[in-house]
Amino acid sequence: MIRHTLFFTFRDDVPEETVTAVLAELSSFPDRYPAMRDFVLGRNVSTRDSTMTHGFAVDFETERDLLDYLSSQSHEEFVRERWRPVIERQAIVSFHYGGQSNVH
Repeated sequence: MIRHTLFFTFRDDVPEETVTAVLAELSSFPDRYPAMRDFVLGRNVSTRDSTMTHGFAVDFETERDLLDYLSSQSHEEFVRERWRPVIERQAIVSFHYGGQSNVH
């Protein structure tokens, strides 16, 4: 399995209704991308690090499934038209889990 994680912060000048709309669109991704498993999205509640305000995680069976999602036309369009204009910073990490450890 591959876990794809994204942590992010909206720009300060983004209206709350835009934040709500972008989060709602993200929440619809599992319906649009059948290879997604166990999608979760939420606001950062950490008392140790508030660098990022939100995060999501989603699982894919294979790296190919992840790459197909990332390179799909609808994902690229979302990133270009809806995501980049409103996001201040982000951190993305994707990793294998389950079975034998891939930690080196």
